[in-house]
Amino acid sequence: MATRSIARGAGAPPAPVPVASGGLARLPGGIPRALPAYLLLLTVLVAHVVLLLGVFPALREDIQLRGSLRLFFLDSSRTLSGAVPYRDFLLEYPPGSLLVMVLPNLFAPGFLAYRAAYFVEMTILDCIMVATLFAIARTARLSTLRVLGLYTAGILLLGPMIEYRLDLAPAVLTALTILAWQRRWMAPAALVLAAGVATKAYPLILLPPLVFDAWREGGVRRLATTLLTFVVALGAFLGPLLLAGSEGIANALRFQLDRHLQVESIWATIPLLAHRIGGFPLEVVGRERALVVLGPGDAAGQQGTLVLIVVTVAVYARWGLRRRGLRRRGDARGLPTSTDLALGDEVAPEPLSPRGAVLVGPRMGPDMALFAGSATLLLAVTLLSKVLSPQYLLWALPGLAMLPLRSWRAIVAVVLFLAALPLTQWIYPLHYGELVRLITPRAVGVLALRNLLLVLAFIALLSLRWGDGRRPQRRVMPSSLAPPPSLSPVSPPISASPEPARPRPSSAQGRGE
Repeated sequence: MATRSIARGAGAPPAPVPVASGGLARLPGGIPRALPAYLLLLTVLVAHVVLLLGVFPALREDIQLRGSLRLFFLDSSRTLSGAVPYRDFLLEYPPGSLLVMVLPNLFAPGFLAYRAAYFVEMTILDCIMVATLFAIARTARLSTLRVLGLYTAGILLLGPMIEYRLDLAPAVLTALTILAWQRRWMAPAALVLAAGVATKAYPLILLPPLVFDAWREGGVRRLATTLLTFVVALGAFLGPLLLAGSEGIANALRFQLDRHLQVESIWATIPLLAHRIGGFPLEVVGRERALVVLGPGDAAGQQGTLVLIVVTVAVYARWGLRRRGLRRRGDARGLPTSTDLALGDEVAPEPLSPRGAVLVGPRMGPDMALFAGSATLLLAVTLLSKVLSPQYLLWALPGLAMLPLRSWRAIVAVVLFLAALPLTQWIYPLHYGELVRLITPRAVGVLALRNLLLVLAFIALLSLRWGDGRRPQRRVMPSSLAPPPSLSPVSPPISASPEPARPRPSSAQGRGE
């Protein structure tokens, strides 16, 4: 068995790592290096199954949690009995959400059986999310323990609410889109993105940068293929809308456009505080299947839509400038070079030259425009809308879990976001009645603190640098530890030391004297 050296700290000698004859890196004792990572994946999957099928269903269930699940049961039962959504009954979600509702109803003779089957469906989706995050982290050379740990912590802090809603389905489809995008499978990424948009509309915010990256990488032909795939797939997924007719479609759009400022939105925080402190006039009532703020403060929701548009355009522009910079410094397709890619939590074994020199620095790492940009866009569409239901925070959780924590701004963003999750669970469903009835100032104060943490996390994401200012350095490895040429990657040889200059012949030697 041969050995391969891995670059470590600046002053530490390289440590030999056994490499099997077939090229598979192994730990001491002949254990494959990938085995601990897959054992971690299996452990996390088992933990999530126990959590979603054993712990969460056994917790206290009140009318707040049960209400949406019962609505899903009724809507899916109407659909299976032949009723047309949007025409015969109000469906507040896009048509793709019906698939999530209907599947458990195929195995459920009643609501209790539907509840159990729905929890199984959410558990399967959660396991797909865990496996997707694992694949993304492995491809980007991020710490799988950190990525899966952050996601699991977010699920625990959000509580059982995640399996009483259907937002896990579009979140999984969004994560699968990023996985395909990361591997430059642009057409499959567009296909999965269309499925996510057909389930809930918010993943649409990722379409412009996806199309832009397709154009930067493959020109007009790849752009057209990606965009056509998205349009055709979305048309197929939204096909059931045609059955509702023009009146049904108009009613569905009117339901969304006429929504008022939801009581938990960040834009409702100031009117609520002003009401508690100075008697600012407002009223919390039920409208469009949500508890909203009526009064002068309702206009703040329209300003939120404008802010969302401005922030989204700014992130798009930054994305384009970042890709343009990579095109100048990178390869011919505009993809990041090893220098441009951000350094993740784990650095892969560095390429070795036949003469013993090693390139110290990231050989492969996360694409910061993809990870930081998508996390910023998803958190923006979560926070800046006039509706902020508690389950919406699940939209941004996977993006923040896979964010490379290589700067203090990224760490601050993730910590603040996670700190806001238990406050969200405290508000809904535990003390929701206190909030909507404005009985005690405590509920309004906790909501204000939660929204402040989310806004600060978003500001930290906006200020996050997408580049990596560090440059790789070269360090000479002792020739005694250098691998044979057969184990070294194909690269131009790097001399371990400069070759001494040959003395020029004197004039006498040149004349043969």
